Amino acid sequence: MDIRQQLANSLAQSVKSLTGEEIEPQVVISSDLSKGDYATNVAMATFGNVKSQMPNVKSPMDYAEKIVEHLKLDIGNLEFLDRVEVKAPGFINFWLSQAAIIKEIDQALNNWQYNRDQKGSVQILEFGDLNPFKEPHIGHLRNLALGESLARLLEFQGKKLIRANYEGDVGLHVAKAICGIKNHESRIMNLDERTLEERIGVLAVAYAKGAKAFEEDENAKAEIISINNKIYSGDTEIYSLWQKGRDWSLEYFETLYKTLGIKYDKYYFESETAPEGLKIVKDNPDVFEKDDGAIIFRGEKIGLHTRVFVTKDGYATYEGKDLGLAILKNKDYPDADSLIMTANEQVDYFKVLLKALELVDKKIADKTSHLSFGFVNLKEGKMSSRTGNIVSAFWLLDETKKRLKKGFKEVSEGVLEELSVGSVKWAMLKFSRESNIAFSIEESVQIEGNSGPYMQYAYARTQSLLSKSSKTNLEANSVKNWEQELLALARVICQFETVAKDAANNFSPNILCNYLYNLAQNFNHFYEKEKVIGSEKEEEKLVVIKATGNVLKKGLYLLGIATPEK
Repeated sequence: MDIRQQLANSLAQSVKSLTGEEIEPQVVISSDLSKGDYATNVAMATFGNVKSQMPNVKSPMDYAEKIVEHLKLDIGNLEFLDRVEVKAPGFINFWLSQAAIIKEIDQALNNWQYNRDQKGSVQILEFGDLNPFKEPHIGHLRNLALGESLARLLEFQGKKLIRANYEGDVGLHVAKAICGIKNHESRIMNLDERTLEERIGVLAVAYAKGAKAFEEDENAKAEIISINNKIYSGDTEIYSLWQKGRDWSLEYFETLYKTLGIKYDKYYFESETAPEGLKIVKDNPDVFEKDDGAIIFRGEKIGLHTRVFVTKDGYATYEGKDLGLAILKNKDYPDADSLIMTANEQVDYFKVLLKALELVDKKIADKTSHLSFGFVNLKEGKMSSRTGNIVSAFWLLDETKKRLKKGFKEVSEGVLEELSVGSVKWAMLKFSRESNIAFSIEESVQIEGNSGPYMQYAYARTQSLLSKSSKTNLEANSVKNWEQELLALARVICQFETVAKDAANNFSPNILCNYLYNLAQNFNHFYEKEKVIGSEKEEEKLVVIKATGNVLKKGLYLLGIATPEK
C-alpha cells in the first residue's frame, strides 16, 4: 500500500471515529513542497455534514484540528510522517519523515524491485487500429503513443496486458483503393521488385482517387460497391489485388510499430470479425430489427441514435464487425476486461455499440469499455486521407529527425532515432488525452523547455555525473544530513509511484509527463547551483542524482520513450 493510500485510510478511520460517517478522503500531492508532501481538504469537504453531530466544532479549522488530534493517537502506525499541520481555511498538510524519504530513495536506487500484487487481473488494450490500403497518419501516431504508454503504466501497477490491434482489411475504404488501382494504376501486379515505400505510395494514390470517384461519379460509386461485395465473396480477380495490398500494408505497419517500440500480442481483422458479427445480429432478432432490407439497432428508443448493423446486401457494417470483435476477444481471453481506444468522434458510436452488446451479452458488455482521445493536426491545417492531403506518420517522424540532425550533428543514427521518436511521443503525451493538439515540429525538438529532448538530456546529464565519480556503491542510508537543495530534490523523487498510479488509474500519461518535467527542472536547478564531483558531500549528492536518473529512466520508459546514456 502506498503512502497516500495509508493516509487516506487513517483519515477515514479518524472521521468515522469522530462522527460515525464513512468517507473516502481525497489526499493529493502538494503542489508547493513548503506546505508539505501531501495535503487533504477532508475537513472542509465534510464539515457541513458534521456540524450537528459536533456542536463544539465551529469551523473547518476546528474540525481539521480534531482530525489531527485523532491521527496523532495513531501516529505509531504512521511512522512515515515527520509532522502534520492544519492551515487555513482547513487544509491538513503532511510532511514525510527522513526515514520515509530514504526508503523511497532506496526503492528508486533498486529500480522498484519488489513484488507487485497482480491480483490475476488481465486487460486487453486495443489501440492503433490502422487500416490496410491507407497511409498511417499523425492521428494514428497519437493513438499508438497513448496506447503503448497506457499499457506500460497499467503493467507497472500489476496488470497483465494484452496489446491488441484491430485492423480494417475489408470495407468500403478497401474497395475504393482497389477501384483506384484497377482504373488508374494497372502496373500494381508488377510492383513486387520496387521498395515497400513505393508500393505503399501506389496504394495511397489509388485510395485517394477511388475515394474521390466514389463521391463524384455515380458509375464509380456503383463499381466500388460491387467491388466491396466481391471482396466478401472471395472473387478471384479482386481477391488477388486485395491480398497483395493487404500484405504490403501489414508489412509497412510493422516497420512503424518497431520504430515506436510496440509489439502486439494479438491482431484482429475485420475480415474475420465480419462473419461472427453477421451471425450474432441474425441470432438476436429481439435486439435488432429489419428495416428496408437492412438490419438495424433502433437506439433512438432509448435516447441513443439508430445504426445499421447489416446492409441491404447482407454484409456486416462497422457496427456488426465490432460486435463480432467483442465476442472473439471474449473467446480468446474470457477472464480479461477489454478497453478500446479511438478518437473522440466515435464516442456516440460506442454508446450505441456497447448498448447493443449489453442486450446481446451483458457479461461481455460489462467487461468492455471505450476510451477516447482528441484530434491532432499540424499547426498548418487539417488532414484528409480521402483527398490524399494527410500528415503521414512516417513523414512526421522523418521530418522530426531532419530537424534534430541540424542541432545534433555529431549524434549517432541510433541516438538520433531515439531522439526523434522521443520528441514526437512527448509532444503527443504531455497534453491531456481528450484535448485536441496543434502539433509543432519546431517546439517538439527544442533542447530547452517542455520537450522530449529536454527530458532525455536531463537523464543523460545524471549519467554523465555518475560516470565522473569513482564512488559506485551508492546506498540511500549514506545520506545522513539533508541539505536544503538535496532534500528538495529527494522529496520530488518520493512522488513518483503515486504519480504513476494516478496516470494509470486516470488513463492519462500527461500526469506523468507533468511530474517528470518538474523533476527534470528541479534536477537541473540543483545541477546548476551545487558542485557535485569533488564536493564534501559528493557521495550523498550522487545517491540522489542516481535516484533521479532512475526515476527519469523508468518514467520515460512508461511513456514509451528511450533514454540515451549520452
